[in-house]
Amino acid sequence: AVEQDGMALEFAAEGPRRDKAVVMAAVRQCGQALQFASEELLWDREVLLAAFAQDGMAFEHAPSDLQCDREVVLAAIQHDGRALAFAAREHQADRGLVLAAIRQRSDALEYAAPSLQRDRTIVLAAIRQDGLALRHAAPELRGDRAVVLAAVGQDDRALEFAADDLQDDPELVLAAVRQNATALRYTAEALQRE
Repeated sequence: AVEQDGMALEFAAEGPRRDKAVVMAAVRQCGQALQFASEELLWDREVLLAAFAQDGMAFEHAPSDLQCDREVVLAAIQHDGRALAFAAREHQADRGLVLAAIRQRSDALEYAAPSLQRDRTIVLAAIRQDGLALRHAAPELRGDRAVVLAAVGQDDRALEFAADDLQDDPELVLAAVRQNATALRYTAEALQRE
C-alpha cells in the first residue's frame, strides 16, 4: 500500500513502521511519510536522505539533533531551500548553507538569520532569481536604491516591497513599468498622473 501512497504509513501497525524496507518505500513515494516512521528509523541517514530526495520539507520531521547536523541540513535544502526554516539557528546564519538554500529556492531568504537578510550579497543572490524575494530583505536593503532596482528589473511587482520613498522614485517606477504597466499601482497617485 505504501508504494502507491506513502502516507498510508500513518495507519500501519508498529511493525511496518519499524521495517526499513517498508519505510523506505513510503518515503520514496511521499517524503512527508517520514513523520510516521519509528523513532529509530528517524535516525537512519539513508531513510532521511530518501525522504528529502522526494520532499526536502520532510526535514521538518527529522529529530532536532539532526536538524543541527550541517550535512543533513545541506541534503534537505538541496531539494527544497525552504527546509532552512527547520534548521538550527546556527545553520540559518551559515552563509554557505543560506546561499545553497537560496540557489534552490529564492524565498528561502525568509528563513535566513536577520544578519544575512541584511547582507547585500545574499539578498542580491536571492533577488536575481526572483525579485519578489525583496520582501524578505531587511528594511535597510528595501531602502537601497541599487538593490530595489535589481529586484524591480527581475520582477516589476518587487516595487511593492521597496521602502515607501523608493516606490515614488521615477527611475525605479519606469523600470517596473517597462516590465508591466500595472506596477503603477505601487506608486503614489501624483506619480501615476505623470
